Amino acid sequence: MNQLDLFADDIDEPATPNPADAPRHNLADLPPAPAPVTLDPRRPQPSPVPPKDPLQHYRPASTNPHEVAFDLADAVSYAWHHAQGGSAIEVPVGVVAALALWPLRGPDAYLAANWWLSLDDRQLLAAFRECWARWWIMRPDLIDRATPLHKWVDDEQPAPTREGAVRAVVEAALTKGLLHLTSSNDAYTRSSTDVMGALLTVMRSPGAHDALAEVHTPPSITELMARMTLDGTDLQPGMRFDEPAGGTGGMYRAAAQALRDRGLDPHDFGWSLTDIDPVAAAGAAVNAIIWDLGPHVLIACGDTLHEGNLQAQAATEARESLARRDRLQSQAAFLAALKQASTLIQDIAA
Repeated sequence: MNQLDLFADDIDEPATPNPADAPRHNLADLPPAPAPVTLDPRRPQPSPVPPKDPLQHYRPASTNPHEVAFDLADAVSYAWHHAQGGSAIEVPVGVVAALALWPLRGPDAYLAANWWLSLDDRQLLAAFRECWARWWIMRPDLIDRATPLHKWVDDEQPAPTREGAVRAVVEAALTKGLLHLTSSNDAYTRSSTDVMGALLTVMRSPGAHDALAEVHTPPSITELMARMTLDGTDLQPGMRFDEPAGGTGGMYRAAAQALRDRGLDPHDFGWSLTDIDPVAAAGAAVNAIIWDLGPHVLIACGDTLHEGNLQAQAATEARESLARRDRLQSQAAFLAALKQASTLIQDIAA
């Protein structure tokens, strides 16, 4: 069972945080908070058509979010294997992750299901690419860690059955109520369950679970453990949580909810997680966005017992991701300015 090591190091008495800056006490070895990025607001968003049939609201059958997550995982697993999708479970998990990350939020966001289901195979892949690209611009440190869940989108020669299997997964996830779990404007509501964890639990073979020493901790247990660990603790902004075998981050979901229940903001804390399974680490990176854990998140992948300081390596990789994003952004801005100047010169010459 995964343990929650509340603070990675001894905590000195924290200084009073500056409200203008994210607190960095005890977070020096984590990468800097990504600089805010403003995306083009003119980019069109889907305009879902309100359904005529109330059943098309895609409401989950249960009011218990954990039951909904596992019902959804069962439906996705059946759809993927029934459509002969193959053994690469990172593909269906990545499909669900992209649907959950789609930036349309709010009380009517679930109506985007109609829009998703109206897309043909080419449009589906384009929508997946756009979703991952938009989040890479904002959080390259996390999206690079989630690479196993999106690199298949650019496969030049996918298996003949993949397109049908992907579409089957989209239909299964949406009709089972995924967007009701992940599309709220409220981070507390989006953190009500761990869809990525449920998918891996259901879709991994027993042999793979054994080989990776994966043990799924039920959400009710993680919530109890988090509250027992945090109760009576003098939590201060700048403290850091560390989880050396964190899976998709179920303990962090429970801890973040416990913090919110106490009126604290997860953004003010550090979150460091390691897992040996690349797909689980990728799921944790996606969850960090869905659950809005904030800017101080570090996800490492590897064997903590045999590979030494994986957190230092992951911090270096995260800084490189941020630098690469900033470099490409600067190049894009320069090219845009050059194009604008060229257009202006042509207009003057005309």
